[in-house]
Amino acid sequence: MQSGEVVMDIEASLPKLSKKGRLQAIRRLVPFAKPEYQVLRVEGDGMVRRQVIARYLKADAETQTLPFSSMAVSQANYKFRFLGPIGAGPKLTYVFQITPRKKRVGLMKGELWIDAATGVGTRQAGRLVKQPSVFLRRVDVIQDTDVRDGRPYGRITRLAIETRLAGRAELTITEHPGAPDSALAPASCN
Repeated sequence: MQSGEVVMDIEASLPKLSKKGRLQAIRRLVPFAKPEYQVLRVEGDGMVRRQVIARYLKADAETQTLPFSSMAVSQANYKFRFLGPIGAGPKLTYVFQITPRKKRVGLMKGELWIDAATGVGTRQAGRLVKQPSVFLRRVDVIQDTDVRDGRPYGRITRLAIETRLAGRAELTITEHPGAPDSALAPASCN
């Protein structure tokens, strides 16, 4: 999912304000440039679209332009502590505690689950160790990766963000290659 086109479905809410919004877009990664987004559908509250979804897309674009090695879950960036196995047979997964070697934006403290058969990371869960903005108090992340034929296929990321101004913001980002969900993707945008 690091190259090509990816369909993104983003659902966001500000529970304290009872506001929700949703966006569906295609992200195209352009070599040596920020990714391009083709918005297919937008719905819901304008404040959520501008203050939550648009800010997420801006942060996503900035992240995509960073060197992969600066944020990779690797020994250069993290310390690993084996916590144990979960499951058995083809569902065997190894769980590691991960702790960043340095406090940098984009790195998290938490857990990494690795599929024993493929070596692919299937879950990352934790908290960012350094906030990307002074307006954020805390960012909790859960990212689940769908593995098909031994390779990552789709990803669901759940963010719970404690902001200084609007309280809690929640986002669910579903990414997958292929065609957009026809139920969400009419020809025009609102």
